[in-house]
Amino acid sequence: MATDRRMSPEELTAYRKKLLDQAYSKVATGLKNLETPLLYKLYLEHIGKLQGQGFNNSVLIHEQMSDATHLETYENFQEKYGLQVNSKSTSIRVIQNDAYDMEVDKEVIEPTTGKILRDEEGNAITKKVWITIPNFKAAAFFDISQTTGDKDKVPSPVIPSKEELVQSIEGLMGNPLSMISDMSAKDQNTLAMSAIQALVSQQLTYKKDVFVRNELGITERVPKTEAMRVFEQESAIYALCSHYGVTMDAGHMLALSKELDKSDTNQFKGILDAVHHTTMSTVKGIDGQYKELLNEKSLMKPQEKTSIMDKLTQNKASILQNDQNNPTQTKSKEMGLS
Repeated sequence: MATDRRMSPEELTAYRKKLLDQAYSKVATGLKNLETPLLYKLYLEHIGKLQGQGFNNSVLIHEQMSDATHLETYENFQEKYGLQVNSKSTSIRVIQNDAYDMEVDKEVIEPTTGKILRDEEGNAITKKVWITIPNFKAAAFFDISQTTGDKDKVPSPVIPSKEELVQSIEGLMGNPLSMISDMSAKDQNTLAMSAIQALVSQQLTYKKDVFVRNELGITERVPKTEAMRVFEQESAIYALCSHYGVTMDAGHMLALSKELDKSDTNQFKGILDAVHHTTMSTVKGIDGQYKELLNEKSLMKPQEKTSIMDKLTQNKASILQNDQNNPTQTKSKEMGLS
């Protein structure tokens, strides 16, 4: 007699909780690994490829597949792109908030006193309201490297040339980068690195605090120390250079990572979150500006360049006719050049 092996609602809930707990454990392990400078370097070289992911998920994905570039669900790869996930592939777990709305009774607060309104019998007065309930789960994704089929339909990131990168950064900053304008055009790598450094420096000018979640789960502002500020700046610069193919020596970044105080786990996570946010927002800004640059180039039509001799030839008949009918025209008009 066959046995029904489907999970009961209780078993399914327990299984999903187990997967979520495992995902959070991997995030914790990943954060611990990032205390090692060389492992942190590998992480920075990866996160630029994980656009759209939050900090926890970037760490989580990096722990599971350090070269992942494009994640989709099994169904999306099949339905959107016609790709088949390899049967032996292990899924990549990503934490998602599958929130839902619920109608509840909420106590009414008197706005002037801040006290709960009560009826004549002393019972709290309530009203029906809709609230959003967080519902985190560990969803299964796969990387494009785990699929087979024609992958041309899958959008791939377009990395600008170093010249286009500098132009995009200048557009994003709103002004030419005077400090690099005199550099030799041959040294495109140094030019691009200087542009990235200038952009990151500009973006971090007013970010004086780091957000740290304390043991009670409450987020607090903590002023950045000079060590934290330099660590964040150098980390973001290195991550951006890696993403855009700009060669940069990792020595300074590794030294800063080694020297950074990591004794306070929550504070360390806060500064890593800041690095992640700066990197991701900067990539988004540069890519957006690059798209505008490409659109502008596509709209620009090359002006027709006609030589003087061509123009003289084209207007020969007109010149002769004008010479007969209007002998007093200017020389420029006679030659057809006006």
